Amino acid sequence: MSGACSHAPYRRRPALLLLLCVLLAVPAFSVGADDPAAKAAELAALRERMQTLQNRLRHNQDKKSRAEQKLREVETKISTASRELLRIEHRLENSTRQLADLQTRQQEQTRALRQQRRQIAREARASYAMGRQQQVKLLLNQEQPAAVGRALTYFGYLSRARMARVDSIHTALAELQATTASIQDTNRELMELRSRQLLASRRLQEKKQQREQVVAKIGRELESQSDELHRLRQDEKRLQKLLASLRELLADIPLDASHHQPFRTLKGKLHWPAPGRLTSRFGSRRGNSGLTWQGVTITAPEGTRVRAIAQGRVAFADWMRGFGLLLIVDHGDGYMSLYGHNQALYKEVGEWVDTGEMVATLGASGGQNRPGLYFELRHQGRPINPVRWCSGRPASLS
Repeated sequence: MSGACSHAPYRRRPALLLLLCVLLAVPAFSVGADDPAAKAAELAALRERMQTLQNRLRHNQDKKSRAEQKLREVETKISTASRELLRIEHRLENSTRQLADLQTRQQEQTRALRQQRRQIAREARASYAMGRQQQVKLLLNQEQPAAVGRALTYFGYLSRARMARVDSIHTALAELQATTASIQDTNRELMELRSRQLLASRRLQEKKQQREQVVAKIGRELESQSDELHRLRQDEKRLQKLLASLRELLADIPLDASHHQPFRTLKGKLHWPAPGRLTSRFGSRRGNSGLTWQGVTITAPEGTRVRAIAQGRVAFADWMRGFGLLLIVDHGDGYMSLYGHNQALYKEVGEWVDTGEMVATLGASGGQNRPGLYFELRHQGRPINPVRWCSGRPASLS
């Protein structure tokens, strides 16, 4: 994992302790409280303190090259463009379904209108066939007075039925016109959305081209193997310090165990966060660096959906050197899951996620040459083998 970073370690241990003292100065809340207002205040305080930590990390980063700064900037813009494109595509899908429903309704209304017109035409012909003279004859029948009453009732019924059908036709015509107008509006919306989709796709491609240029420049800066080894070690140290800071911060407001299954009971039952192929395995050597992988890499097409492996809350969601767009979920009892090199993040710090919920899309952020999800599991800050916790293989997922 190579790349640039906006989240560097604290320069001195005293500085870290001072920051945590400030962050943890907020009074602790009762986690088991049933008061909704207290829980809302608890969540707001947690988000604020996590965001403060995230901002402090960003502003106290190590000195880095302009290329690394540019990489963070470009990949963050790619994330924004990807989210916007996905939102447009969802709206496009909804509008397309709405258009299909409207067209189906239009066809049904047209058929119903035809039937009503045919019915009133049959009644008109029947009335004509009976003739006005027959009606007058019935009304003037002096020999059968009861027949006159029945005739009046019958003619009144026919008249009212005919008027009701005329009113029904008028209503059907109005509904058909309203549906037609809705179809026209939806068609205009679809045209606008397709135009916005094309523009968003172009912007995304432009940002990706900029990223390729920046990655190539960083590659030229890391010409020697010793430079790359130094960077990898710095990236690992930076992640370890970040996780240590998050553990101390989250310990003040632990997860409510009554509302979720303890993570330790899920060993061997978890689903992989994304379908794909394992291209780096836990504990294997990282090329010629002498270092070992602390997690696994799942190679899959760019844009593949990344899902949370279990319920938890987002502890970190930002760009970090060596890991690109990184999302960390706290599952309680010291367990965390890490999702790196994403194309876009769809959750923010402090948000709760459910098992299987989409949290990101897979990418190559952090300066990677090909798309892939870097996935780690940690307990009390120590890496644990995801293969022992997840069932099956990533490739078996659809």
